[in-house]
Amino acid sequence: MNPNLALLVLSWQVACLFHENETENLLPGSSSATQAESDALDQIHDELTPDVSWDDFNKVYGSFSSAKERATACVETLREQSPEFKSKVLESMLKVANASHEDENESNVSPEEMAFIQQIREALE
Repeated sequence: MNPNLALLVLSWQVACLFHENETENLLPGSSSATQAESDALDQIHDELTPDVSWDDFNKVYGSFSSAKERATACVETLREQSPEFKSKVLESMLKVANASHEDENESNVSPEEMAFIQQIREALE
């Protein structure tokens, strides 16, 4: 997995976390991701990772048996990246998390999303 693909995978994993309440419409067939989060991922792709094909993204994202395994593989890919790139990863994750209103949280970021972002931040230190 290349670093740009890992950035996208972690960003989308934020959107796919389970939340107690959703206050925006979910994507068809999704149990937690919203259209706003999908739009944020598209923007991240266009601005930061245009070299990653969506086919590769879908193949890699679906190739893991669990979210934990997926996150671990992404962290391993990103460990040797520059601090600046790691910051871009965390900023991208936060952008997706902040894209939709969930759990009536004023910041739009649910507790599950914030906990996952913090977990990745600590793993990349």
